[in-house]
Amino acid sequence: MVTLLRKLFVKNYKDVTNPKVRTAHGKLAASFGIVSNAILFGLKFAFGLLANSVSIIADSVNNLSDFANSTITLVGFKMSSKPADKKHPFGHERIEYITGLIVSIVIVALAALLLYNSITKIISNEAATYTIWSFIILGVAILFKLIQAYFNFKISKIINSVALKATAVDSLTDSIATTLLLVSSLLSYFFNWNIDGWMGIVIALFVAFSGIKMILETSSPLIGEATAKEDIKMILDEITSFDGVLGIHDVMAHNYGPTKIFMSVHVEVDSSVDVMVSHDLIDNIESEVRKKHNVELTIHMDPVDVSNPETNRLKIKANNIVKSISEEYSIHDFRVVFGPTHINTIFDVVVPYEDKIDELVLANKIKEQMNIDEKTTIFVVIHIDHPFVEK
Repeated sequence: MVTLLRKLFVKNYKDVTNPKVRTAHGKLAASFGIVSNAILFGLKFAFGLLANSVSIIADSVNNLSDFANSTITLVGFKMSSKPADKKHPFGHERIEYITGLIVSIVIVALAALLLYNSITKIISNEAATYTIWSFIILGVAILFKLIQAYFNFKISKIINSVALKATAVDSLTDSIATTLLLVSSLLSYFFNWNIDGWMGIVIALFVAFSGIKMILETSSPLIGEATAKEDIKMILDEITSFDGVLGIHDVMAHNYGPTKIFMSVHVEVDSSVDVMVSHDLIDNIESEVRKKHNVELTIHMDPVDVSNPETNRLKIKANNIVKSISEEYSIHDFRVVFGPTHINTIFDVVVPYEDKIDELVLANKIKEQMNIDEKTTIFVVIHIDHPFVEK
């Protein structure tokens, strides 16, 4: 079904890296939600009134909120596809995250309303009157919600959308909640158990848990989470595949939406090579990465002296010392200034965030070991760095 609808309503549906194609997928999923939730709300609300069931009416209001959420998602995808402008030079794709957050907050607010109505029903001790049609409508609703969940999960995976993932989770929790409602209504019908209000509380708490979980998931990209490791690795592998690249460090990546990545990296090149040749290499790398991976890449060129054997010896020594302390550590930006009475070495030591070692103790340990078996005193200037992204 998903593939058929994609073929019918999304032009060039396989090219999901294209922002226009991605937006079309989002609009398709939102439109599907708008239509299906409108149908479910009308059916449930009507039969909830007939059965005098607060839990069925509450479930219908849930579908009404889903209708509103799908509308918000549709608007969000349309707004996020707007090109960059003067006020928003990085584009508008983060609006999609905002719509996902709005959907999550609405779900929690709805849970509070369901909880209130359910407690009121318990206090009043008013019984619901179910019919066979009530059970049929609830069964159809469960099927609809499972289809919605499958559809949104599928599309969210295809286009990597947190907003659609939130909607899919909402649909799945709705199907579970409606299943509980169907069970309680059957028990009430066959055994005369007045548990409508109590089941409403269970549903409300279940919906609240899902909503809070989605708030955490959808707010994380807005705060600024790390770019996916596989994406970083793919780009770094591309950079190091060019002849003339000796190494890379100080990688920084910023996500401004599902398809909007800005990245900077320091690329080491041989200092003996003509600067114009190295500059041309850097330009080619930036252009190729932008074209192949749709990433706005900026490269800082770091000339490295690879012809001086003493510099190379000291660099190897420093690297071995750092690795002996921890295999997770690494060095970069290694420079040496030779003087008549001493040698200055300057370099960065990269330490993982989770490593809580005292930086001063670490630096002093490296400095002591650098001077072992050396005839000339070595002054060591160390900057402790942390990896912005994991390779």
